[in-house]
Amino acid sequence: MNNGIISRSGERVLGIIGIVFNVIGIILLAWLITSIDKLEGTAEFEQFQQEILNDPAFEGSPEEAQMVVEFIMGSLAVFGWVMVVILVLSTIFAIVALINLKNTRSAQLAGIFFILAGLLAGVLSLTSILFYVAAIMCFVRKPPMREDEMYRKDDSGYRDDTVGRRSDSVNQEDDASRTRTDDMLRKDDARRDDDSPYRPL
Repeated sequence: MNNGIISRSGERVLGIIGIVFNVIGIILLAWLITSIDKLEGTAEFEQFQQEILNDPAFEGSPEEAQMVVEFIMGSLAVFGWVMVVILVLSTIFAIVALINLKNTRSAQLAGIFFILAGLLAGVLSLTSILFYVAAIMCFVRKPPMREDEMYRKDDSGYRDDTVGRRSDSVNQEDDASRTRTDDMLRKDDARRDDDSPYRPL
């Protein structure tokens, strides 16, 4: 019998693939940043520096050219580490989304975390697209109704019987309240008769 539980394997697979891509991107960026620091003194770095020095805009001012080179190298390192932090945050959001997928009632919350992970993974990168697809699946796919619920929903006799049972229950409660009220009135009358000073001989 269908118990109304939906499998979220597709969302989990997409989320895990996106996390793997994020981890690969973090490793590559960290390697590139550390490689930039090692470029100084190499032939490629000297050639790059010489091209800037030979630029007509810096003719006669080698100090400014040196400042430009240092600014470019520093900016690349800062930008690289910022991208690493953003990808780490994206990975954390994706992991939180996967954790929320364990509870079928938290699927929409998982979709929100997948969207956040996608935005931080590059907005329109391959990784972000995977996260967006997982988020859409979280929002669109709903748990199916159980077979007994579907039968009861389509069964007009069950609905009529349910309404009848509810009305019978209400009527029984009304009868019980009337009975209690009548008993209380009888007790009050009996109490007044006992307290009356005029009693028959």
